[in-house]
Amino acid sequence: MMRRGTSTALMTGLLIVLLFLVYIQVRVLPTAVEQVISTFPEVSNIAVPAIIWGVLAIACWQAVALIGLKIVALARKDKFGPPAYGWLRAIVGCLLAFIILGISAFIALNILGYGTPGVLLCLIGGDLIALIGASSLSLFLGTRPFRGHYAHA
Repeated sequence: MMRRGTSTALMTGLLIVLLFLVYIQVRVLPTAVEQVISTFPEVSNIAVPAIIWGVLAIACWQAVALIGLKIVALARKDKFGPPAYGWLRAIVGCLLAFIILGISAFIALNILGYGTPGVLLCLIGGDLIALIGASSLSLFLGTRPFRGHYAHA
């Protein structure tokens, strides 16, 4: 069973992350796109796709944080185990969706000729972080016996 103080700290941290991500989606992202367009009007044709992409990419991490809250709640009640592994698989799915978004943005920006080194490095860095997380969770899940499969043994 997870200690109450630990679970409270984790839940508080995840809620702060969620609020921060909503703030980025609603305030920071549109403002940043506006500033880039005012400085470089030639990129105005990708403003809407950039905002849509940003909202979707951030939503992947918001989903991870929400699922994290659910997992902490399960651990607090001492109910974390094979039945909760579906939630970990959902996190892997969210991270894979983020990776697909990153790869598609990388390709699109290069094809359109907007692939500046800073942006591309950020895309690569974000995808690497998501890949490490998805790989780690997949390794964890892959080393755990599936209860239904081994129930008769």
